Amino acid sequence: MKRISNIILLISLLFFTAECKKKAGDRIIAKVGNEKLCEHEFRSLFTEQEWLNTTDEDKNEIINEWIEITLLAKEAEKRGLDKEKDVKFNIKYCKRTILANEILADELSKIQVTEDELFNYYNLNRTLFTREVTSFKIQKFIVSNWAIADSAIKLFNSGEAFYTVAKNLGSGYVVKFVGKDDISNHLWNFLCGMKKWNIRIVQDKGKLNIIQLLNIKRENVPIPYNSIKDSLTKVILDNKKNTFLENALDSLKINYTVKIY
Repeated sequence: MKRISNIILLISLLFFTAECKKKAGDRIIAKVGNEKLCEHEFRSLFTEQEWLNTTDEDKNEIINEWIEITLLAKEAEKRGLDKEKDVKFNIKYCKRTILANEILADELSKIQVTEDELFNYYNLNRTLFTREVTSFKIQKFIVSNWAIADSAIKLFNSGEAFYTVAKNLGSGYVVKFVGKDDISNHLWNFLCGMKKWNIRIVQDKGKLNIIQLLNIKRENVPIPYNSIKDSLTKVILDNKKNTFLENALDSLKINYTVKIY
């Protein structure tokens, strides 16, 4: 796939590569016959960030591919393939595709999304940006060793109240709702495997907990604006680009005669 992408870039370059006109600081980096690849032409294949992130090895690979394509293209011209009807059409179509992509890239790069647009879009569509959150209502206490934990379970099985056992055998009794961010992953996964009213012993962070699951609550809560800001930017940007493209094409159809036979 990488090689195919490079070849597509190089085909684009071949259409617009003319004889190098020497610029200050420019240099010829490859040559096939009288065809020259200048440094500024080669760099035009990359954005500034891509140029900085592309290794010398990858750049050399692309240069070698330019050489290979140029060799094949020159041989095709020598055989007169560029004069064939279908080939001429494909060349023309490729050129128009490249030009169309260039003008689109130029125009679309001017479209921006402001902070106000983002925040207004979020507020207007707030009901769409929710997620289901699960929380567990539990009561629990801590015991000092497994023998006491086993004794607590026997008392529960004999009908003793949870609070009474907690007061007599343990410490740190609490009743509360807990969410995933409130407890350890180990304890959360343990609760996910429990059923309502179950009483279990679980060791967590070096402590023995006696836990009873009292209730499971699931509700939709808003997703915080800052956590989806980037994805909202992409959505709005795509919408604005699609709208621009539709309007631009409608306008061009008025300026140019379009017929389908």
